[in-house]
Amino acid sequence: GSSGINAEYGGTFSLVFWGCGAAAHGSDSTPTHIAFAFGFGIATAVHMFSDVSGAHFNPAVSLALFVAQKISFVRCLLYWIMQILGGTVAPALWYLLNGEIPGTVSLREDHFATKVDAIQPWQGLLLEMLGTLMLVYLILAATNVHRDMNVGSYDVPLAVGICIFVIHLVLVPMTGCGINPIRGLMPNVIADEVHSYHWIYVVGPFIASILGGITYELIVATHYKPWRTHDKRHDGNNIILANNVAHD
Repeated sequence: GSSGINAEYGGTFSLVFWGCGAAAHGSDSTPTHIAFAFGFGIATAVHMFSDVSGAHFNPAVSLALFVAQKISFVRCLLYWIMQILGGTVAPALWYLLNGEIPGTVSLREDHFATKVDAIQPWQGLLLEMLGTLMLVYLILAATNVHRDMNVGSYDVPLAVGICIFVIHLVLVPMTGCGINPIRGLMPNVIADEVHSYHWIYVVGPFIASILGGITYELIVATHYKPWRTHDKRHDGNNIILANNVAHD
């Protein structure tokens, strides 16, 4: 319903605003600082909205759930629209408040003093794919109807938060850590800092979401027999992170 769609706007706005805001402190914004902000921020947002919209906040997550046949194409598109809106308003508001837009992403450049090589676009693409794939697998596992997970519990938000924390801890120094086409693109678009290689922050997560949706489905289908049995605990709005499993 409309409440779920609006929740995607609010959750994506919160993710981009508070997560990117952790980078607003200049040299004091370490990768650990940023990773904690994104990890705890997304855990909080998931806990708030998981029983309303499914708490995707990421077009790659919505696409993976569509590929895995957990949400309809129409719902996926509607979520994308609200995610784009939330991810656009958040950096624009930071510009009004701070005079600049924190949290833009870019590939690591050469650091001759520390002998650290630059990250090439193909390397950044693979890193963004791997990070997104880890997140997608976790969320698909959380939406598995054969697992006993209840709305309102803390296990799924905590698991997603830890996953986001670990991914950011590793990728922030290397790619800036997008793993979300909206988070990776919109702050740079608003800041007019779109790089020639910026396509990796969109293509990488979407490739990973399609691969994740297909391969996880195959893995689960071979493990559980029969697959897609009816389970009253996970009807419609009662499924964590992917409510409205049935098509609209």
